[in-house]
Amino acid sequence: MKKIVFLLFICSILFSYGCKKKQLIAGGQRDVIVVLAEQDDWFKTKDALENALGRDVFTPNRETIYELMHGLPQNLPSYIYSKNLILIGYVGDLSEVSNLISTLLTDKAQEMIQKKEAFIFEKENPWAFAQYLLVIASPGKPELVDIIERYKDVIFDYFENASYKRAKWLIYSGGREEEKEEKLKNEFNFAVDLPIGFYWMREDSIKTFAKFVRRYPYRLFSIAWQENMVGSISWNDACRIRDSIGALYFENDVIVKNMTEGKRVEFLGRDGYKLEGIWENNERVMGGPFRTYFFNDTLQKRFYMIDIHVFAPGKKKWFYLKELEAVASTFKTYPLKESKQ
Repeated sequence: MKKIVFLLFICSILFSYGCKKKQLIAGGQRDVIVVLAEQDDWFKTKDALENALGRDVFTPNRETIYELMHGLPQNLPSYIYSKNLILIGYVGDLSEVSNLISTLLTDKAQEMIQKKEAFIFEKENPWAFAQYLLVIASPGKPELVDIIERYKDVIFDYFENASYKRAKWLIYSGGREEEKEEKLKNEFNFAVDLPIGFYWMREDSIKTFAKFVRRYPYRLFSIAWQENMVGSISWNDACRIRDSIGALYFENDVIVKNMTEGKRVEFLGRDGYKLEGIWENNERVMGGPFRTYFFNDTLQKRFYMIDIHVFAPGKKKWFYLKELEAVASTFKTYPLKESKQ
C-alpha cells in the first residue's frame, strides 16, 4: 500500500514535452477544475470526482471548494489555459483521451499504468504558468471510478496544495513591503514576507501586537506576543485568548464557538495549537472565517499568536485564507537584542 501511494505522484520526467516556449499565465476561476474525459467516462466518474473535490466548507455560509466542468478531449484548445485540469481515461485504446495520455506521459509512466504500479500523475505548468494538471489513467482494471474512490483524499490534497502554491505566487506577485519587514525585524525581532498592499494598520509595543490589512476584499493578518512562554493550552484557553485580542484590536469581534474547532498542530517546526472557525461582529454585522495559531518560540522564549481572517461578502473565502496562510508561513524570529543598562 505504501509503495502504491508513493508512486501516485510521479516526478515531471514521466511527462514528455517538446521545446518549452514562454508560457502565458493560466486563466479562469481558481475554484473550477476542468475534467477532460470521454462522455461515457465522465458520466461514470462524475459522482466520484464530485465526492472527492466538491467538498463543502462554512465561511460562514456554505461554500463548495471546487466546481467541476466537463470538457471533451478533442476540445482541448478551449481549455488549454485553464488553471486546474484533470485528464481521465484508459490507456491503450483508440480514444482521444488515450491518445492524449500517450502524448503527455513517457513510455515508463505508461508501463507503470499497465503494470498497475501507479494510476495518478501530476504536472505543474504543462501549457500555462500557475496551471496544475492531474492525469488519472487505468489499463482497464481497476475501473477509473474505483481508482478515484480509493484515492479521493490524495486527489483533493493535490489540488489543495496546488491552490496554496498559486495563492502564494499571487499574493506576492506585486512584490514585498521590504521597509516594513525591516521595521518589524528591528523593533520586534521577528518578521514576515509582507506582500505589497498590506497596510500596517496598528501596532502596540506595550500590548505587543501588530496588525496588517489588505482590502477589497478585507484580509487581515496579525501577530500578538508575550515575553514568557506558556504551558500547553486547551480549546477554552485558545478561545479566551482569541476573544481578548478581538475585544482589544478587532473592534469587539468574537468567535462563534459552536462553529470553531481546535487541534494540536506543527506550525513552522514548532509544536502549536490551531483554532479554525467563524468570527462575527454583531455591532458591525460582519463575519467570516478565521484561523489562529498559538505557539512558543524557544529561540526568544516568547509565546506568539498569529491570526488570519477574511471578510469578503459574496465571494468564496477559502482561497483568500490560503493567501494569508502563505504569508503566515514566512514568519521567522531573530535572537532578542540585549536591553541597554
